[in-house]
Amino acid sequence: MRRNGTGKARVSKGRPARAAAGAPILAAILALACGGGSGTARTESAAPLAAKAAAVLKVPWTRTLAVAAGVDPLRRATPGTILMGRVDRVLRREGDRVRSGEVLARVESREVTARLQQAEASVAAASAMERNARLMKERMERLLAKQAATQKNLDDATAGYEAAAASLKAAEEGVATARMYVAYSAVAAPFDGVVVERRVEEGDTAAPGMPLFVVEDTSRMKVEAQVPETALVGRRIGDPVEIEVDAAGGGVRRATLSEILPAADPRSRTRAVRALLDNSDGALRSGMFARMRLPGEEGKAVAVPDTALVRRGPLTGVFVVEPREVARLRWVTLGETRGGRSEILTGLSAGERIVTDPPAGLEDGRRIEAR
Repeated sequence: MRRNGTGKARVSKGRPARAAAGAPILAAILALACGGGSGTARTESAAPLAAKAAAVLKVPWTRTLAVAAGVDPLRRATPGTILMGRVDRVLRREGDRVRSGEVLARVESREVTARLQQAEASVAAASAMERNARLMKERMERLLAKQAATQKNLDDATAGYEAAAASLKAAEEGVATARMYVAYSAVAAPFDGVVVERRVEEGDTAAPGMPLFVVEDTSRMKVEAQVPETALVGRRIGDPVEIEVDAAGGGVRRATLSEILPAADPRSRTRAVRALLDNSDGALRSGMFARMRLPGEEGKAVAVPDTALVRRGPLTGVFVVEPREVARLRWVTLGETRGGRSEILTGLSAGERIVTDPPAGLEDGRRIEAR
């Protein structure tokens, strides 16, 4: 401290002043961290709070292996056409549900239409020739019976009829082929499903082999994951697995193993595994991220009821009952959760007593009356 010309004290602006100014803040932080001695004393001296308590046990626990997985449709197809022509109409769009055989688009092909008309004209001509040849054959049969015609005349008429009948059959097959090509002008859904992609617009030119739509059968979905080969020992087709898809509302979905590919990846030592998953609610979409959980080794784990957990932001803890029936909030690390119980990885040991269902108003350091 220095004195100025008026004789009044003046505080130096150096580091000691800044340290002095920060001291109250530091003290406040320490008080919050320690819980405040007087506050703790008041909590302990308050009337005991009735609460349920029980000893922590190690329970049988089947550990699970969780691996990243992808969701794919049961079937996927890319219908197109074998014709070269202009897309005349587009009847279905993305997101539309379609039935097997339902027309998605039509391709206009003048060449195919002309071929059908020509084939139908050929059938008409061949039919007339076949009729005349048949009448001639029948006439020769009658004349031969009256000895008014020779056997050669009948043989010639019969040969003419057979040739005309063969020509008619060939013409009819030509019509069937032409009609088949006309049917190809209608791009149809190969099965019941959903149009997930449309790759054509009205007026576009379609070419043979060109995919015009992508249709997926999403009644059931395939979930594929790469699983360590050591975790597949003893696994069989039909074994149950659990699937979690956060983008579909989360929760656990039951599935069954449908495929275990025999070849392993020599670098990762994993094998591809596929499971079939019901999608009757329509919540799953192809390309979603999933987690596949497979039952692992049997063992025991420290587990507590989910009702005992206390959540404060990102932290999770339990109230541990210490001597003199004092409840202390202790932070723990959670493992897996199932059946209303959570595995405790760190922070709690078997044999310790905890509050199984913390009542309202229970704070760290509060005495309880265990029930």
